[in-house]
Amino acid sequence: MDNTIDIFDLANYGIKFAEKKAPNFKCAEIFVGKSEYTNIELEENSIKYSEIGSDHGVSIRIYNKRGSLGFAFTNKLNKRIIEKIIKNAIKMMNAGTADPNFQNLPLKYKTYPNVKKLYDTSIKTLTIEDSIEYIKELIKVCKDDDLAISQSGDFTSNCNISYVFNSNDIEVFEKETVFSISSNIIVKNKSTGETSNGYESQMKRKLKDINGTNTAIEALKNAKRNLNRIKIKPKKMPVILSPKGTINLILNPIASAINAELFQYKRSFLVDKREDVIGSKYFTLEDNALIDGAVGSSKFDGEGVPCKNKKIIDQGIFLKSGLLHNSYTAGKEGVESTGNASRRSFSSVPSIGISNFVMQTGTSSVEEMIQDVKDGIFLNSTGDSANMATGDFSGLISQGNLIIDGEIKQALNETMFGINLLDLFKNIDAVSKDYKIYGPFKAPYVRVKDVQIIGSKN
Repeated sequence: MDNTIDIFDLANYGIKFAEKKAPNFKCAEIFVGKSEYTNIELEENSIKYSEIGSDHGVSIRIYNKRGSLGFAFTNKLNKRIIEKIIKNAIKMMNAGTADPNFQNLPLKYKTYPNVKKLYDTSIKTLTIEDSIEYIKELIKVCKDDDLAISQSGDFTSNCNISYVFNSNDIEVFEKETVFSISSNIIVKNKSTGETSNGYESQMKRKLKDINGTNTAIEALKNAKRNLNRIKIKPKKMPVILSPKGTINLILNPIASAINAELFQYKRSFLVDKREDVIGSKYFTLEDNALIDGAVGSSKFDGEGVPCKNKKIIDQGIFLKSGLLHNSYTAGKEGVESTGNASRRSFSSVPSIGISNFVMQTGTSSVEEMIQDVKDGIFLNSTGDSANMATGDFSGLISQGNLIIDGEIKQALNETMFGINLLDLFKNIDAVSKDYKIYGPFKAPYVRVKDVQIIGSKN
C-alpha cells in the first residue's frame, strides 16, 4: 500500500462513486486497515521462524434500499482499483437477497471517548534482534530446569491503523499497538516417564510490560503441577476456578451467549432470561472498552460507533441492556448499537465481539478460598466448551488438582465435570480479590459449590 496516498481523500472519492453508480442506493462504507508486524516462533526450544511483514487493504460495503448487501476488498489502494471493487460490490448487491431487517449504517456521532495508552512509540525502534531477545528469555527458563524437555511459543508485535468512512458522514481513524508472548513447556518425570505440559501467555499494549522470563516460569509451574496424575471416584464437590478456568467456564460462554446475533437466532441459553437472576450475588460482569491501556479498549468499533462501558450482569441479574450489538442487530431490535462491531481484518464484514470482559473481584484471598475447602478441585483448564443453546457443560479437566484439607495436592487424570451454566453461576459462593488479565479478559479466582465430578476410579 502506498503510504503517500491520502486515505481520507480516496475514501471520500469512493463513497461518492458508490452513490453515483449504485442503483437504488441506500448507504455505503469504506474500511481501510493497515498492519505492520513482527513474529518470532519457537519450536522444540529453538527459534524456528521469524518474520517482519505487513498486511494492508481496503473493503467496501454497499446496501440498496431493499437491504441487499454487496461486499468486496483489495490489498491495493488507488482510484482505479477502488472503482473496480465498488463495481464488483454493486454487482453482488444487485444479485443479493433483500433483507428487511437491515436499517442503516451508523449515523455521524458528535463526540468520541478519550481512551489513552493504546499506542506505544517504542514499536518504531523495535528490531528483529530485539524481538528475538524475548524468545531467548523463554529458552533459558526451559534449559535451566531439569524436568523441562521441550518448549514451543512465540513473540509478536503489531502496529494497526484502522479507518472507517461511510455515506452517513462517519470519518474516524485510530492507531494502536499490541505485543504478545506465549510459552508451552513440556516436562517429564524421570522416574515414571510421565509427561505434562503447561501454558502461559501475555498480551499488552506496551512493550515494556512483556516479560518472557515470567511467562515461561508460570508455564513451567503449570506443567509441573499437572504431573503425577491420579484417578478419583465420582462425587459432587466444590471447584475453585483459576483465572484461566474462570475464562473457560464463565467468561467465554457468557461472551457468546450475549452476542445479539446468536441471541436473535435463539441459539443462546440466555434467551428469555433478561432481567432474571441467573447467578449468585457474587457475579457481576461488564464489557468495558474505555480502560486506558487495556488490550480490548478502543475509541470506536469496527463500524465507527463510539465504544462504551456496558454492565452485563449485576449481582447475578442479567440486565435487559446486557446484549452486545453491532449496527445490524441493534437496528433489528430497535436499540442503539453498543459499539461492539468487530473486524478480523479489512477482508471481513463486521461481526460482534467483546472489548474488555471484566468480572468484578471479591474480598477473599485465593489462600482463604482454598483453605475453606476440605475436599474439592482446583480447575485450571478444560479443552471442551458448553452447548450454547442449552447451557449444558460436560468436559474433561485437562489441567486440575485435588484440594485436600485446604491444600492443592495431586493432579487429576481421566476426570470430567458436568453442570449447566445457569447452575454454575448460581452456585458461585466466593470470588477472589486477586485476578489476572489475559488479553481482553480480567478474571478472578471463583469458587463454585456442588459441581458433579465424573471420575474414572472404581
